[in-house]
Amino acid sequence: PIDVQEVPIDLITLSSNDIYGPRGVGALYLKKGVRVNPMIIGGGQERGMRSGSENVPGIVGFAKAAEVMKEEMPQESEKLKILRDKLIKNVLDTIPKAFLNGHQEERLPHNAHFRFDYIEGESLILTLKEHNIAAATGSACSSKTLEPSHTLIAMGLLHEEAHGSLLVSLGR
Repeated sequence: PIDVQEVPIDLITLSSNDIYGPRGVGALYLKKGVRVNPMIIGGGQERGMRSGSENVPGIVGFAKAAEVMKEEMPQESEKLKILRDKLIKNVLDTIPKAFLNGHQEERLPHNAHFRFDYIEGESLILTLKEHNIAAATGSACSSKTLEPSHTLIAMGLLHEEAHGSLLVSLGR
């Protein structure tokens, strides 16, 4: 959990499907005084920030998923952290030229992001898919592009290093 009173955050976007809720529903936290321009202008729903009918069933599903996640998050996070750490150790111990992107400990419990020198991430995806292992070269919202992840570039990786990176997300 993030305490927006303690951490200097202006905006937070949340996606329902990231907590096992319905796809296509999200939430936006705006710090008091922060202004954003609407992407869709019209009826003025969502306090004038996005017009269009609200997806009431999706919103209810998101609320229920958030309620369940609040209850189960401590146990779920601990279980995923153990799996993530085993995965990281096994990959780094057994695959030559494999590296972990990001900090060793300060990371999400369900996420392991690797870099493999001299291998394209797309090739890895195809090979893993043959073994029924789902992985991605980036976040779901940017996975359709062949450009390297702007986040990895901002972290200091070279283009070729970013192209050899692979994201593995663990969950139910």
